[in-house]
Amino acid sequence: MKLFIDRKNRRFVKSAASNVALDRLVLKRRDLVPLEVIFVENGSAVATPSGTSITAALKRNFSDANFLALAESGTLNLNTVPLEGAFSANPASVSALLEIRWSVPGETTRTATLAVEVQNSVIIGTEGTPEAIPDGKATQAEAEAGTDNDKWMTPLRTHQAIAALATSGNSQSTFVSATPPTPVVNGTIWIDSATYRAHVLLEGIWAEIATA
Repeated sequence: MKLFIDRKNRRFVKSAASNVALDRLVLKRRDLVPLEVIFVENGSAVATPSGTSITAALKRNFSDANFLALAESGTLNLNTVPLEGAFSANPASVSALLEIRWSVPGETTRTATLAVEVQNSVIIGTEGTPEAIPDGKATQAEAEAGTDNDKWMTPLRTHQAIAALATSGNSQSTFVSATPPTPVVNGTIWIDSATYRAHVLLEGIWAEIATA
């Protein structure tokens, strides 16, 4: 994450070419945030003077002497005991301040602060076993009943439904013709006289009856 600081007024800006102040920063609990501080003067990024030391820390307020998190080797670690303590009551977010301190040889140490919202994000692996999501597939009984219009059918269930209709005595009649007969009702058997393939009418659709 790049953070742009105007060296003259010691405030955070949105980019190197912008003098618009950055109001706040939104971070996520337990994240590791790499930080890169870029200094800006007169609307342009400037090289960091040789020997400059930069530290970054997160604290609850200006007067707080104890840090919630501290950046080490350029990375702000948001998985700390103090920050976890701030989330002990499980709030949606925690307000804090990011303080950037830099020291240039021969100059006074300076700081810049920015309001931060640390959000209580979902931590994968701590939620327990998720409930199984229904797959919406018809059971054999539902397939053979033929009354549910919401479930989906596998080839096996379709075969079972056709076989049940063909053997249960529910078929209304059997037709042998070159084209499907009309009008007919569910369960009607049609044998194609050209191919000798048998079909059964299910919910208005002719389904071929599989044969061994």
